[in-house]
Amino acid sequence: MPDIRGVALGAVARPDTDEYLVQRLPGTDDTHFHRFIGGGIHPGEPSDTALEREFREELGVAVEAGPTVCTVENLFEWDGDARHEFAVVREATFADGALYDRERFAGVEGDGDDPFEYEAYWRTLPELRAAEAPFFPASVADAVASDGHVHLVSPSGADAAAVDGVDADGVAVDATAYGGDEE
Repeated sequence: MPDIRGVALGAVARPDTDEYLVQRLPGTDDTHFHRFIGGGIHPGEPSDTALEREFREELGVAVEAGPTVCTVENLFEWDGDARHEFAVVREATFADGALYDRERFAGVEGDGDDPFEYEAYWRTLPELRAAEAPFFPASVADAVASDGHVHLVSPSGADAAAVDGVDADGVAVDATAYGGDEE
């Protein structure tokens, strides 16, 4: 059974615009995708502390973590393996206001055996929804645009799949692939 991973992601909004800072990450083939900047939560580490640490590690900048926008139970496949993570998406602000004037940032993802560089830039939520490269986790852009805290399951219908053994389209699925109990 795969481990469930906790991540903290930061929704940094550029003042007086509708833009958010997103990272462009490589997919498992020749594709790429977008997501808010952040990363893994260490055991015993609060999500606000994890988010601030991730920005320091990846971009070398200080942020102040704000309120939680949404939590996402994210069920996905990566390089042929089933994955499961809980993402806490929080508002965040740069400690140095001059950073909002930068158009692009160079970041480093991962501190293990295979770190890689990525680019981060500002995009509006409509641009992210319309982009050829998807914005993950799914539905986070909608949650950011809403008022109040939202709990999402991505992909939609995954709850039903785990409980009922069928996906949102009524197709039978194996809930044990996501760590469910066999009956």
